[in-house]
Amino acid sequence: MKRFNINELLWFIILVSFAYFIYELFDTRKINLYIHPKMFKYVWFSFFVFVLLGIFQIRKILISNKIKIKFGFIIFIVPLFLAFAVNPDSLSAQVVSNKGANIVNNNLNSKEEVRIQNNENCVQLDTDTNNENIDIYYNADAEAFKDTLVNAYSDLDSMIGKEVELSGFVFREANFDINRFVISRLLMSCCAADTQIAGLLCEWDEGSQLQDNEWIKVTGTMDTTLYFNEYINQEENVPVIRVTQVDSIKAPENQYIYP
Repeated sequence: MKRFNINELLWFIILVSFAYFIYELFDTRKINLYIHPKMFKYVWFSFFVFVLLGIFQIRKILISNKIKIKFGFIIFIVPLFLAFAVNPDSLSAQVVSNKGANIVNNNLNSKEEVRIQNNENCVQLDTDTNNENIDIYYNADAEAFKDTLVNAYSDLDSMIGKEVELSGFVFREANFDINRFVISRLLMSCCAADTQIAGLLCEWDEGSQLQDNEWIKVTGTMDTTLYFNEYINQEENVPVIRVTQVDSIKAPENQYIYP
């Protein structure tokens, strides 16, 4: 009578555990905390590889009677234990604040590309008031937030004077004036390691009352202002929202935007 080959059994458990962990990431949507959605297909591929390897591993469990355990399995067991034991959470502004806020330029898609991709998320209302067109960009979610950023940085002249509504968290640089802040989201280009803060500069008479990392919705008018860019060591014109109203909101489940 053959006994279980403990090494083959352990390897089977490791393969199945990795497959289950990947499935759980997608099922709980925690995968969004780690990587850009464009990378999901590669993670799904690895999931199916682990499943197939696990299936083929089943027949090896009873092939040999060797019972000496290989200590090399530790290099797989330790990260598995940490993966299940650690409960991940969204990166906070404090974690990525050393990179500063990206309010001078943004690593996003072109305006035309975003318009095509997100035409269902950005509602543009045209009204005729005093023979002027007023575009109201209502940005209730992350995709629409990104759309407004692209419009502001790629075609700022057409945005000046337009009313905007943006939802995000409050972020301040150390050298900001007391009533200046950035309405921000976390921008992930590939994975959590390259996350940075992206947003639009805001000016509000009561801005000093806002707490850092507080989630708010701002309403205001798009304009320009001078901002000292420390990377080129000179001032330049950047978009700014002249805020007229601020409302506190609950932080969304997914705080990221993706280029």
